[in-house]
Amino acid sequence: MKKYIVFAFIGVLTSLICSCATIMRDNSQPIPFDASTDKVNIKILNKAGVTVFEGQTPTTINLKTSASGYFNPEKYTVIASKDGYKTTTTVVDWHISGWYYAGNLVFGGLIGYLIVDPISGDMYYMDENVHINMEKERK
Repeated sequence: MKKYIVFAFIGVLTSLICSCATIMRDNSQPIPFDASTDKVNIKILNKAGVTVFEGQTPTTINLKTSASGYFNPEKYTVIASKDGYKTTTTVVDWHISGWYYAGNLVFGGLIGYLIVDPISGDMYYMDENVHINMEKERK
C-alpha cells in the first residue's frame, strides 16, 4: 500500500513541477539563417533592442524563445546588409507549441497551462528558419 501512495505522490509532484511543453521543449532553439546571396552581414536584436548576435550568413544561432517573465515570448529583429544591396529588416516571430495545447490537456492540466509553461517559456517556438531575400541597389 505504501508503494502506491509513493507512486501517486510522485505522479502528482511531477504534474505540479512539469507540464508538457516544458517536458518536450527547451526555451531556446537553433535557427538557421541564410540569404539569397553569400556572406550577408546580419545583426539580431531582441525585443528589448539588445544585440544578441552579429555575424554573416549562412549560420545557425541558438535563440531564446522567451524573455524572462510570465507569458513573455521573445521576438527578434534581423537587420541584413551587404555592399551593393539594400539593407533589409525582417522579424523572427514566436508561435505557441502544439505541446502546450495538447500535452497539457493530457499531462499538465491547469497548472501546466497557467503556471509552469508560461513561466518557463517552453510553450513558445520561433520561426523554423530565416531566409533573407537581398535586393541589389539601383544606381
